[in-house]
Amino acid sequence: MDRLALLADPAVRSAFGREIGRAVEYHASLGSTQDRARELARNSVPMIVVADQQTAGHGRGEKAWLSEPGASLLASWTFRPAPAEPGLFTLLAGVAVTMALRPLGVADLGLKWPNDVWLSNGKIAGVLAHATGDHLVIGIGVNVSQRELPRDLANIATTLLRAGHDIDRLALLARITAELDRVADPANREAALAEWRKRSITLTRDIEVTDAGGAPFRGRAIALADDGALVVETPYGQQRVIAGEVRVLG
Repeated sequence: MDRLALLADPAVRSAFGREIGRAVEYHASLGSTQDRARELARNSVPMIVVADQQTAGHGRGEKAWLSEPGASLLASWTFRPAPAEPGLFTLLAGVAVTMALRPLGVADLGLKWPNDVWLSNGKIAGVLAHATGDHLVIGIGVNVSQRELPRDLANIATTLLRAGHDIDRLALLARITAELDRVADPANREAALAEWRKRSITLTRDIEVTDAGGAPFRGRAIALADDGALVVETPYGQQRVIAGEVRVLG
């Protein structure tokens, strides 16, 4: 039984919020949890905005993240002060998703730079970060039980249910929250980056990088820097990629 919709009850929502140490705002349908959380981020109280469905969700860049009701975990968390630069915390949040899924029986997980979580041969989650002033909003979307995926994603994405995992979204929300708070602690930064490197499906691979504002280039991903930059070996020397899209070539 999926229990996420129980958060519509104020008493349940209040009890859940006390348990995870955050105020919770729940919506049956919402344009974007990320947009709403950014509106609330100046509040001193740590918050989660969660929706059963998004009608105008954001993916990376100008991409949309659309969803059918009840099929995804769609949530945004506020942090104040920001625990890290957005690019770095995007990576750490990916680690948090993998660590949250492991106790629920999902083990075959990989991380693709900069913001994707993969299961076997398909993307199951994406992370988006926005920082303004001293606060940061991290949005996560997890494909839980979609019956159909958009045509442009069908060849690269999958869902937990398709992979044989029947996951309660409320339990997953609680676990991701705990893991986000864990990786936000600077004392855990080194271990989280080591976990990312271990689970990377980008490192040691030939890739094509479309950098912000630059022409695409190819090379081999050889390292992840401690600030989250991807180090790429090219025929013209090493390049540090701070932001951009990466396509694994083989």
